[in-house]
Amino acid sequence: MRKIIFLLSIAFLGCANEENPSPSSSDMVKLISRSSVNYLNRPASIIRLEVRAEDLDAIRYVEVRVMTPTTPAKGALVLSTGGFGTNYYGIGQETNTTLNFAINLGLETFEIKWLGAEGWGTGTVGVGYPVAVRAYVAIVRYLKENEMTNTENVIVHGGSGGSFQIAYGLTRFNLENDIHHAILIAGPPTADLQQAIFGDKTLKSYWPDGIGGFRITDYIHGWDKQGNYCQNRTQNPPDFVLKTLDQSSLLSTTQIPDLNYEANLIFINTNDATNADGQGRLYFDVIQSNKQWYYLPDETSHDVGGITAGATKIREIIQTLL
Repeated sequence: MRKIIFLLSIAFLGCANEENPSPSSSDMVKLISRSSVNYLNRPASIIRLEVRAEDLDAIRYVEVRVMTPTTPAKGALVLSTGGFGTNYYGIGQETNTTLNFAINLGLETFEIKWLGAEGWGTGTVGVGYPVAVRAYVAIVRYLKENEMTNTENVIVHGGSGGSFQIAYGLTRFNLENDIHHAILIAGPPTADLQQAIFGDKTLKSYWPDGIGGFRITDYIHGWDKQGNYCQNRTQNPPDFVLKTLDQSSLLSTTQIPDLNYEANLIFINTNDATNADGQGRLYFDVIQSNKQWYYLPDETSHDVGGITAGATKIREIIQTLL
């Protein structure tokens, strides 16, 4: 039914796109400091950024680890991680191998790490997912305007919470204006939050019990310890909870998303134990522009970029984009 609604809504997308605000008018990014480090036996820089928004009380901080090839750059790869985004992308053997691989191909790498215990959610209780991660687009734009030496081929890549930072940027905040390719893995898991939490449990898009997404969803909507509606989903949720989850979903029926992109979208998912693949497929199916779906049915890990099969596919795709 939701797919039908979105297909019928395509005629209105042009109008909806005009109403989507640019994050540059809402989120202000400022350089705080720059330092030199070594990582993977390479020289690297750590830049610290401050993120402010007039409509948010919180001042948030981000670190970006930057590594550059020894030859002139052929493009840039921006990487983000899951959960609240509080880790660098390169935290294990496979992800570090992917970083080295990209740099050896000639890409500058930019790993976004949100600071604070709740990362991108720090100080944003109650605002919902789109507003909480809106600043991702402003950060990418800042890096493009101030740090990248070659902006002819900008690739963004992230898993789980990292993938929905990208996806919200595309559906709500015109991220496509600043990138050429998006590689989304492990989801994005927030295409339809009503279905994920309170919907048909027989579907692959229904979140299984015990995953961290319930607490994160309660937290970002102001319900953590204030109802715990998602964490206690055995209770019948109030109507305002269902309405809020719809508004906060990538495929909201009230905030008609942009589903037609100039950028090329690439999805890589496993037979994910968290059912993020089912949510990701909901989003993939209604996209009207260039897209590819890669599926690893023999793998069940949510950490797509951290397992050999997933990382190998990511590196293969990055190479094809250059």
